[in-house]
Amino acid sequence: MTIIFLLSALFIVYTYALFPVFLHLKARRQEPLTVDTPSEWPTVSIVIAAHNEAANLPAKLASLEQLDYPPELLEWIIVSDGSTDDTHAVLSAAFAGHPSRHVKHLEKSLGKCGALNEGVAIASNDIILFMDARQPVSENAVKQLVPYLANEQVGAVSGELVLSDDTSLEAGNFGLYWRYEKWIRDNESRLFSTTGATGALYAIRRAEFIPNKVGTLLDDFNTPVSLLKQGKRTLFVPGAYAFDKAVDDIKLEFRRKVRNLAGNWQSFQTNAWLFNPKRNPVWWQFLSHKLFRLLVPYAMIAALLSSALGDGIFLNTMLVLQLAFYAVAAASYANLPGTGNKLFNMIKIFIQLNAAAFVATGRYFMSPKVISWR
Repeated sequence: MTIIFLLSALFIVYTYALFPVFLHLKARRQEPLTVDTPSEWPTVSIVIAAHNEAANLPAKLASLEQLDYPPELLEWIIVSDGSTDDTHAVLSAAFAGHPSRHVKHLEKSLGKCGALNEGVAIASNDIILFMDARQPVSENAVKQLVPYLANEQVGAVSGELVLSDDTSLEAGNFGLYWRYEKWIRDNESRLFSTTGATGALYAIRRAEFIPNKVGTLLDDFNTPVSLLKQGKRTLFVPGAYAFDKAVDDIKLEFRRKVRNLAGNWQSFQTNAWLFNPKRNPVWWQFLSHKLFRLLVPYAMIAALLSSALGDGIFLNTMLVLQLAFYAVAAASYANLPGTGNKLFNMIKIFIQLNAAAFVATGRYFMSPKVISWR
């Protein structure tokens, strides 16, 4: 039992602590890819899928109006995917009289990837810039990203999601977790390539776009991976921003995390070649960052059971510490007195992230139901 416990604990520590450190040590020896300002800017088609986003679209459209990029080189395409609110009406009114701005309304929802396929089919420009309908972007977003695509080694280039400050502990700690994620992505990008992109802001060449199957959950994983299969890099570019608000509704964040993690399993099944070290140039990063995160909940269960079923001072001590760890998370979740601090809340967030991974795995493998927008 001691060996099982130690292996389980080492797996958890490696996934969340040792892997990022090893990655950083390897990546810092690599020179970051630099680019020059192009003498002529390429044409860009902004493609957005929107589902019931009438309330968010005015801010998003205002953000697009302020982009620091030659407007004659920009095309806007927004696909309303089965929206039942005023999304289509808002877009039709805003785009009227603009020949380079297109709106398409789908009566039946195809899901985000299906809607993006429809948008790309309309696009006529050299570069496709994918965005989400909710998040405004920085004025420099296009100019920061597109120069990297002049390099044939680069298949996709990803912007940076910035979470606004929030006074709640939940939002603050999700923001801290996201900064940790971005640090990992930055190091992956420097070493060779990230294993995905920021869905709210990433760009590829239109000629290299491969439509995702309707029902695919994660375009921001599958699309970069299709380019990685060709040996092309996905770069993470700090400084091209999409702005979002840190979520202080922990139940909403849990549902989002379950959807995304279920999407990871779906993508793994679709792209089995990722598990082959001879074909996947980022095999180590893929396993350590993407797959192992989904397996950590089972290592946590193994560690708890092995220490509970084993004998001796060491395992008994480890059992007490684990029970205390879970008790802290439960107390924080119940908002008991004395739990309103960052340490307690970070423990709660860690438990919930791994609970989401556990639920996502069960949902994907035990239920054929496709999760689309929710």
